[in-house]
Amino acid sequence: MENDRGKSTSGVSHQANWQIPQGVTASNWEYAQANHISTGYDKFLLDDPLTMVDRQILARYLPDLTNGGEKSPNGSKPLVADFGCGNGRTLIPLLNRGYAGVGIDLSIPMLNAFQKKIGIESDRAKVVSDSSENGCFWIQANLVELDGIVDAAFDHGISLFSTLGMIRGKENRQLFLKHARRTIQPGGWFILHAHNVWYQLRHPGGIRWALGNGIQAIRGKSEFGDRESNYRGINNMFIHSFRRKELTKALSLAGFREFDWFGVSPHQNQPVDRLPFGHPLRLVGWIVACR
Repeated sequence: MENDRGKSTSGVSHQANWQIPQGVTASNWEYAQANHISTGYDKFLLDDPLTMVDRQILARYLPDLTNGGEKSPNGSKPLVADFGCGNGRTLIPLLNRGYAGVGIDLSIPMLNAFQKKIGIESDRAKVVSDSSENGCFWIQANLVELDGIVDAAFDHGISLFSTLGMIRGKENRQLFLKHARRTIQPGGWFILHAHNVWYQLRHPGGIRWALGNGIQAIRGKSEFGDRESNYRGINNMFIHSFRRKELTKALSLAGFREFDWFGVSPHQNQPVDRLPFGHPLRLVGWIVACR
């Protein structure tokens, strides 16, 4: 329900479709602007197995540097970009382990929550803000539109918790992956999480959903793997789930050549190092480290 100023009664500003950023659905834009999402994020994810899995994988590829270790060519701390950083759940531990960070997110409430977690008080995040004392700065931006970031700006990059799947449209997802490849230095790791589309078959009505979704894709009305659901008070939240071949092709087209795959098994807090037989139906998703 909206008032005459285009603001919902819940306090979330709505925009006309032509004003919504490229690759973002109206519901996902609402998600990005909702204060209750950012303020309740840590509590919502408390003890979520996926958060434990991605921490373990990050520790393998981005180890603790506080006792010495990797340095950038200029002798500074390695710079890690978190594409879709949210409230800093993933990047803050990396800052504490000797890395510098760049948090990139579309959501101003999330960026504000991130800054407050490391002791920076701000009523509203700027498009670009920094804190050299904490070794971090932030960019409020759409991941599809990162042309303003120079090539090879970052030593490594991460994009977790199905951030890629929240981008609508194959071409838009490809744009983001190309930006990730372009802005990460050669040899730097890009660590990405995505949902597995075939795991949907294990849910009640999963086969019916797959058939209907496939027909919609054939008719050109959506892409296979697109789905919408109600999530934390947001109606029709968009998410795209992937086939492994689809994700491999997208990463390859972006310029990534080396891939280490890890399975994400439901209700398990350990990564699956070797993809098991029949994994398309057994894994809820993957984390892939590539470069």
